[in-house]
Amino acid sequence: MLFIAPDIVTLKAWVILPVLRENACWRRSMERSEITGIRARCGFLCSDCRSYKENIHSDADRERLSVVFEKIYGYTIAPGNVNCDGCIEPDQNSPRRLGTERCPIRDCVLEKGIVHCGRCDIFPCDLMERHLATVETVVTRARKILTLEEYGDFVEPYLSREYLSRKE
Repeated sequence: MLFIAPDIVTLKAWVILPVLRENACWRRSMERSEITGIRARCGFLCSDCRSYKENIHSDADRERLSVVFEKIYGYTIAPGNVNCDGCIEPDQNSPRRLGTERCPIRDCVLEKGIVHCGRCDIFPCDLMERHLATVETVVTRARKILTLEEYGDFVEPYLSREYLSRKE
C-alpha cells in the first residue's frame, strides 16, 4: 500500500511513502484537509491534538504527550499541565492552554476579526511562517525517530499549511 503526502519540507513536490502497517495512523493529507474538526486560529487541528481536552483520558495520555513533545520538539510540558481547551475558547472562560505566553497569532487573528490566518490578506506573513516552521522543520527527523502512530498523533495535527492555503 502506498501513501501520498505533500513534502512539507520543500512544499513543491509530492512524495510517496510506504505505509508499513495496515492500521497505521497516517492520514492522507489531502483527505485530512477536508476534515471538519476543531481548528485553531493558526490552522492546527485541535480535534486531533493529543493535548486537546477531549483527547486526554488518563494520566498515561498526559505522560505520553510530555515524553514525545520533548523528544521531537524539545518542548517540555509537565504531564500535569497537559490539558488544552484550545484557542477558540474565549479568554473570559479562563481556558487552559499549552504554553504560558499569549499566542501572537491568536491575538492577530482576533484583532483582524477573521476565523484563521488563511483568511488574512497577507497570509503567509513572517509571524505565521515562523510558527509553521516550528513543526515543518522536524518532519524529516520525526519520520526517522517516531513510530507511525506517534507521527500521526504528534506531528500531523500541526501540519496546517495546506489547510490555511486553501482559498474557498
